[in-house]
Amino acid sequence: MAEGGCLCGNVRFVSEGDPKWVAHCHCSSCRRHTGSAVATFVGFERGQVTFATPARSVYSSSPGVFRSFCNHCGTPIAYEAESAKGEIHLYVCTFDEPEQFVPQAHVHFTERVPWVELHDDLPRFADTGGGTPIAFGPKK
Repeated sequence: MAEGGCLCGNVRFVSEGDPKWVAHCHCSSCRRHTGSAVATFVGFERGQVTFATPARSVYSSSPGVFRSFCNHCGTPIAYEAESAKGEIHLYVCTFDEPEQFVPQAHVHFTERVPWVELHDDLPRFADTGGGTPIAFGPKK
C-alpha cells in the first residue's frame, strides 16, 4: 500500500499492490501539464487506486485523455486515457514516499527537451514503450 496526495492535502489517494510499470514521460502534453521537463508516472489498474477526498478535478486535454489535478492548489495528480482503459497513471512525486517507485524506461523519448539528459541505463522508447527501444541510456 502506498499513499499520496497534492501539495495542500485536499486530494489524497491510496494505491494497493504492485504497479504495472514506472516510466519517465517526455511528451509535450505531460511536460505542459506539470510545467517540468520530464514527468514520471507509476501505472496501476484503476481498481488498485482509491481517492479518499473529492477535491480532484478532471480536464480533457485531448480526445480520450483525462488529466486530473487538485482544484485548490493545482497539483497535477493523474493521467487516464481511453487507449489505456482500466489504468490510472499517477505522478510519482505525488506519493508520500516516491522513492519506492523506481523508473523502468523512458517513453515518448523523441519528444524530449534536448537539453535534458538523464544518465541512466534505462531503455528509451519513441512512443509508449510497447515496441523495441530506440536507444538505451549511457553506460556508467
